[in-house]
Amino acid sequence: MQTIIPERTRPLKFLLISPQGKLDDDSNQKPLFHMALGVLVSLTPPQHDIELVDEHFHDDINYDGEYDFVGITSRTIEATRAYEIADRFREKGKTVVLGGLHISFNPDEARVHADSIVIGEADNLWTTLLDDIANNRLKPEYNSKDFPPVKEIAPLDYGRIAKASKRVKVDGTKSIPIYVTRGCPFNCSFCVTPNFTGKQYRAQKPELLKQQIEEAKKYFFDPNGKTSKPWFMLTDENLGINKKKLWKSLDLLKECDITFSVFLSINFLEDSKTVEKLVDAGCNFVLAGLESIKQSTLEAYNKGHVNSAEKYAKIISDCRKAGLNIQCNFLFNPALDTFEDIDELVKFVKKHNVFMPIFQIITPYPGTKMYHDYKRDGLITIEDWEKYNALHLVIKSDRYEPLLFQYKVLKSYVDVYSWPSIIARTIHNPRKLINLVTSIAFRNHLRSQLDEFERQHHMTPKQLQNVN
Repeated sequence: MQTIIPERTRPLKFLLISPQGKLDDDSNQKPLFHMALGVLVSLTPPQHDIELVDEHFHDDINYDGEYDFVGITSRTIEATRAYEIADRFREKGKTVVLGGLHISFNPDEARVHADSIVIGEADNLWTTLLDDIANNRLKPEYNSKDFPPVKEIAPLDYGRIAKASKRVKVDGTKSIPIYVTRGCPFNCSFCVTPNFTGKQYRAQKPELLKQQIEEAKKYFFDPNGKTSKPWFMLTDENLGINKKKLWKSLDLLKECDITFSVFLSINFLEDSKTVEKLVDAGCNFVLAGLESIKQSTLEAYNKGHVNSAEKYAKIISDCRKAGLNIQCNFLFNPALDTFEDIDELVKFVKKHNVFMPIFQIITPYPGTKMYHDYKRDGLITIEDWEKYNALHLVIKSDRYEPLLFQYKVLKSYVDVYSWPSIIARTIHNPRKLINLVTSIAFRNHLRSQLDEFERQHHMTPKQLQNVN
């Protein structure tokens, strides 16, 4: 991880911020630091002084700090908050650089809030930006397309990240982020990855991955906590593009002696050998996008020819018996799903004790093909970025009044995190501690969201009755 110090670059002191949207998730599943900011810290020449602030952990922001510049990254749900922070710093005369997913796809919107914006992956432009700030020649825009493509994954410097951040050591009930791979060769309409990083698929070198894991344990893991092994959240966009590469990655992770969670296609879990290797490597749960249990809806998402509710139930059962949890993500679309369909899904989740289910309303995020298509067809009704948390209906709905549809989804979401459901899942699923701790965090967050929704919109359960 040696970095050559450019002689012309004077030492800088700067602040990197991960903002939290007002309606952003405050669950226990958040990683210890924002991965993009961790990469930037790791790429920064050593003479510079860095401070990391993460609002997802309720870190305070020092607006009066003596910084050469402030860098803020942003997803769509965080954009409004990012602009608020940026504007306040600029009012105090500080230089502000904005980057991240949302800024990359909304540069004109972001420009008025920043002295400079970064578009795309920042890996190969970061030191140039720092040099320009140090030499008082900051440009208004840095676009990754003007720099060499990012062909290798930058190793994370966990020691430096720990020094820069406000995090303390944790046990295995809280996750440390890492990635084995980066990028994805596929082009899903709802995914921003192909348009941000491109389709180039890059993998960590085995020896570097092992080195980073040992360093992460040293700086972030408390071996005297509730668990004997650390939990790493794999932030890969797609660890398993094919079985051969997936198995190779799992063999490597097994050597690292950790527990981990990962996003995978549900279809990989049909293969008993793959499930066995996941468990053997230390996987505590897989997040899989099931989208729906309704066959016509699956067909609309081009998944009906390979998936069904019966198939999902079997995979969940087989994985549970093998010792693997599947966290299932379900998607609701008012054009495809009725209230009765939502009720059926709630029954399915409870019957099969689905591990930490996630309910989301279809949301076309800027930078995706879905957003482009919906925008072109005039189907997007709301572009208040605070509401892009997948629990607001931001697209046109002919079947249901938008607030009622949101209320139905949110009430149903809270329902699957009732105490009886949490207890049943904890009893029937493996990895009981992480199941219980995280489910309680989900429940508390969802309950507060539901209470606020009912108060703000004067909604009561009676309003959902007799709605077709």
